[in-house]
Amino acid sequence: MNNISTTYQRSSKAVLKDAEFQRVRKIIHKYAGIFINEGKEALVQSRLMKRMRALGIPEFGQYLDLIEQQQPKGEFLSFVDVLTTNKTNFFRESKHFDFLQQVVFPQIRGRSVKWWSAGCSSGEEPITCSILLNEGKQVLGSGSVKILATDLSREVLKVAKQGIYSAYKAEDIPSLLRSKYFTKTPEGTFKVSEQITNMITYGRLNLTEPFPLKGPFQVIMCRNVMIYFNRQTQEEIIRKFHNLLEPGGYLFLGHSESMNSNALGFNNLAPAVYQKK
Repeated sequence: MNNISTTYQRSSKAVLKDAEFQRVRKIIHKYAGIFINEGKEALVQSRLMKRMRALGIPEFGQYLDLIEQQQPKGEFLSFVDVLTTNKTNFFRESKHFDFLQQVVFPQIRGRSVKWWSAGCSSGEEPITCSILLNEGKQVLGSGSVKILATDLSREVLKVAKQGIYSAYKAEDIPSLLRSKYFTKTPEGTFKVSEQITNMITYGRLNLTEPFPLKGPFQVIMCRNVMIYFNRQTQEEIIRKFHNLLEPGGYLFLGHSESMNSNALGFNNLAPAVYQKK
């Protein structure tokens, strides 16, 4: 057996000690504001083990020494990628998309569209928005459409930029829209059309850092992201969203998320839908 295989065997038996788990929590919170709850030791151990095997590092302490030396580049970014949860699907929380079509579309008729999907994961949310905007051209008119889509994870952004999804993922797309905007590949996957991807610009962004963006946006969607931050960090991010929204612009959070809308300069119009005052 070669040395690399022996190292893999040793690393597979490594156990994440409590002090190391607390160290992981501190590092990811300091960088990205993300709170990893107590009781997630097994999950963190499993995810970090993948990187340790890839690098041939047998102990968690050694791995954490490495990522702290490389912050915020190199292996540190892979550390962030594996600890970031990125679960989403097309047309997720569909009432939000109904609201966009029924309320927002008539209000932006004839205007250029500028939206932001903050925490876009593997691209399903901005693609859904782009499809609906293309379908709504008769209501919206012929203005330009620009959707900015950002996420912290490099890995999910790679998937988003490729625009290729499994048949399982594609099941969430209504069949008529799937046949219109996706091409089935010989491998049985579905690739989104350039007509849709040309509306989207993808980029990496840490929401806890200053936003290098220019507004104003009509719509910002940051759904199922706030649950990973404490209340103070949530409010700091929402204030930055408020600054980038046009007057009367809309902020969408996840259905399991909420905020003190009045204190932060918003009116709550529908579940997890807020309008800038």
